[in-house]
Amino acid sequence: MSHTHQGKPQAALAAIGRKVEDMAYGTPPPRLARWLWAMPNLALICFLAVGVAFLLFVRHHEHQRQYDTLVDDLLWQEQTLAAQLDARQTLLQTLANDQTRGELDEAGFYRRAAIFLAADTELLSLAYVNEYGEAVWSYPAEAAEPLQLQAAVIEPIQRAARIGIPASTPTFDYPGAGAAFALAHPAVRGNQTLGAFVAVISVKGLLRQHVPWWIAKRYQISVVDLEGRTLAARPEQAAPEADAPVQAMLFDPPGYGLRLQGQLLQTGWPWWQQVLYGLLGALSVVMLWSLWVLKRHMRERLNAERALVREANLRQAMEDSLTAGVLALDRSGCTLHVNRAFCQMVGLEAAALLGSQPPFAYWPPESHDQCAQAFTAVLRGECPAQGMALRVMRPDGSRLDLRLFASALIDADGQHTGWVASFADVSELQREREALQGSHERFVAVLDGLDASVAVTDCDSGELLMSNRAFREAFDQIDQTGALCVLPLRGEAAEGEWFDAITGRWYQHHRRAVPWVDRPAVWLDIATDVTERKLAADRERQQTDKLQQTARLIALGEIASSLAHELNQPLAAISSYCTACRNLTASGQLSPAELDDALGKIVEQSRRASAIVRGIREFVRKREPQRSPCRVGDLVDTVLLLLSAPLNRHFVRVVRERDADEAILSADPVLLEQVLFNLGKNAIEAMAQAGTDPAELSLQSRIRDGWVDLIVADRGPGIAPDEVEKLFLAFYTTKEEGMGMGLNICRTIVENHDGRLTVLPRPGGGSRFVVSLPLSPQASGEAGSDTPEISLVHRA
Repeated sequence: MSHTHQGKPQAALAAIGRKVEDMAYGTPPPRLARWLWAMPNLALICFLAVGVAFLLFVRHHEHQRQYDTLVDDLLWQEQTLAAQLDARQTLLQTLANDQTRGELDEAGFYRRAAIFLAADTELLSLAYVNEYGEAVWSYPAEAAEPLQLQAAVIEPIQRAARIGIPASTPTFDYPGAGAAFALAHPAVRGNQTLGAFVAVISVKGLLRQHVPWWIAKRYQISVVDLEGRTLAARPEQAAPEADAPVQAMLFDPPGYGLRLQGQLLQTGWPWWQQVLYGLLGALSVVMLWSLWVLKRHMRERLNAERALVREANLRQAMEDSLTAGVLALDRSGCTLHVNRAFCQMVGLEAAALLGSQPPFAYWPPESHDQCAQAFTAVLRGECPAQGMALRVMRPDGSRLDLRLFASALIDADGQHTGWVASFADVSELQREREALQGSHERFVAVLDGLDASVAVTDCDSGELLMSNRAFREAFDQIDQTGALCVLPLRGEAAEGEWFDAITGRWYQHHRRAVPWVDRPAVWLDIATDVTERKLAADRERQQTDKLQQTARLIALGEIASSLAHELNQPLAAISSYCTACRNLTASGQLSPAELDDALGKIVEQSRRASAIVRGIREFVRKREPQRSPCRVGDLVDTVLLLLSAPLNRHFVRVVRERDADEAILSADPVLLEQVLFNLGKNAIEAMAQAGTDPAELSLQSRIRDGWVDLIVADRGPGIAPDEVEKLFLAFYTTKEEGMGMGLNICRTIVENHDGRLTVLPRPGGGSRFVVSLPLSPQASGEAGSDTPEISLVHRA
């Protein structure tokens, strides 16, 4: 069963969302969905097409009916006109018969012609013509003149008069009447044609007289010739539309290509059709508008439903991704909704939680009252902003520590319908706090267990942020005014030793800038009590001095014989000069100049003996090291003087390469002489022990990159590589009667002068001891002045 659960409103919303999703995306398929969207448009288009087709059909049917009616009416009209012309032909026949019987004279003709013309307005004139077409009688009298002018008109009349057959003439212009034509009927007596009676008929008058009003209202009846010219029409001023139905037929008589034409005047749609079309168009517009509005509404509704589904899915995904549990309650405390995280917290399914009311199954028995008070506070709206601590129980009996937060549940109408509570799992946080507290306690225990004093101070204010037990015992003492005794240190990294004048202790101090919890950086000070080490160093230094004094005394015993030889020479010279002076004085042969020269040599030999004695006394005397400017050449000369006895005894040749005799060093000359003496004596003894022949001792001095190198080289057996580092250890020696302190003392003296003592193999056999000393003056006291000055200041 899924852990994603919804309450009643959420379940309904999800159901709607699923229906919308099915409708929009799942069922029907997209292609069928598009057809479903197009069906209303297609239905409307089909409806409009059927309506338009129906109206066009009605219109076509109406046009066909009108055309058929036009044909019928025009045929009727043609028959009517033909009947009228037949009546006129009968009138002419009656006159011809009367003429043949001799019953018609000129007076009777005029009388009857006047009657006929008065009765039929389309008759323009009546005439009786001979066989040549010449008018014998005419009424009115001027009527014969238009006939004589038209040859095409005279010819049918003559033919009728000669042959005796009725005829009609083509149309011609009759003055004052327009287009007209004539009907001729012969008067035949036996086989003799007496002439013909001619009736001139106006085409316009014929149409005006014999086209009824109901025909003229619906059609325009006209007579046209072969060239399409309209000779006469009724009604005359009508202007039929171009697409109005037209029907024409031969108009015979009179013939000659004349046609009787009828054209429908009422080509417009009937009012009822116009109303019908208007209503259909209006309904179509309304339907299109309503369909567009409906489609837009459906699209907006679909978009809103899709947005609602997306929003619901997004909220559901966000809710499922939360690690905090969510519980929705109504105002009575009934559970409306739970999320997955809450179900996992309490270990229950949503089905078991929805609809439940306090007391809930996940309340542990030991915390039942606390849980009841918490939920009562939530229902009253009294949950504090910082939340409330709560413990729940799972079905397996395990407990979980939670923090409860609550807020009001407001519906869409703004009504308060319940509460939403969120639960944050603080079990891991509680364990981390306990672990952090334990770690802090262990850290403090480790710090307090250190012998070194540790303090953390603010970089800006110098405020003491943290210290260990050793620091508090050594420095953080409460004085009589109640103020703390702190350690104000210079605001920079430092490392060195300082002396606390109050406690009389020496400390090794280290200061570093380190990041802190709530500050970008703080000073971490570590002060280690090195008083005992300083005292031990002093004792070691005193012992070293004693060893150096002992070594010098031993060396003095070894060079006693050489010193006696060296002193005997100046003393013997003094004795010889004094004896010579006495003898010369006694003989009286001593001049003042010779006396002065002898006395000067005596003084010189005395000074030489005094220098030898003073050098030996300085070499063996115990005193503190004193640095002073000293010349390298003087150091080498003194050493060679001290080594004269062993050099002579072992027949050792001295090789000098003294390029740096004029260099000045800031050093204690006696200590450096002791170093060079020990190195030279060791070299002489090594060659003597190895039986080197010839024995050669090399003393070199040279300047190199601000350093002076003093090199003592021999041709002895050399030193094994594994013994190089052991040479400078205390009490290590390769001699049978050696103490093992000589080279150790030499290295100590050189390092105290800021120099280096190294040993290298000599090409060709032997060893090279190199003493490297800086040229620039650097005394121990001056070097110590570079260390940051740090002192303890006790504030009152």
